[in-house]
Amino acid sequence: MVFLLGCLLFIAVSIIVFRQAGASFVYSKGVALAGGLSALAVICLGQNYTQSLIPEANDGIGVSNQVALWIIGDDRWSKDIFREAFEQSITFTLCLFAAYPIVLWVESRRFKKATSRA
Repeated sequence: MVFLLGCLLFIAVSIIVFRQAGASFVYSKGVALAGGLSALAVICLGQNYTQSLIPEANDGIGVSNQVALWIIGDDRWSKDIFREAFEQSITFTLCLFAAYPIVLWVESRRFKKATSRA
């Protein structure tokens, strides 16, 4: 949960900074940042899930990296929870990657309309 809130705050601030700097296509840049952060989450959750499948690696079950701990939290650890978090993260990341060209296309159309009027 901490990771999600931190990422949302970072993306929102980045979009505001991009807009104030006069950058074009700020929303697609925000989606790209979200996709990158989401890919980081997929990697960390995948590593955590595969680590939980090896009982000899830990004395019991545990979270293997800090990012996974920020996402999953301190309670209710199980292999099923780890797998579910990993699978949901993959789905969300694929949705962001699919949304990026759509957002870029919409922004480019808006940008063309705005420049043709000026």
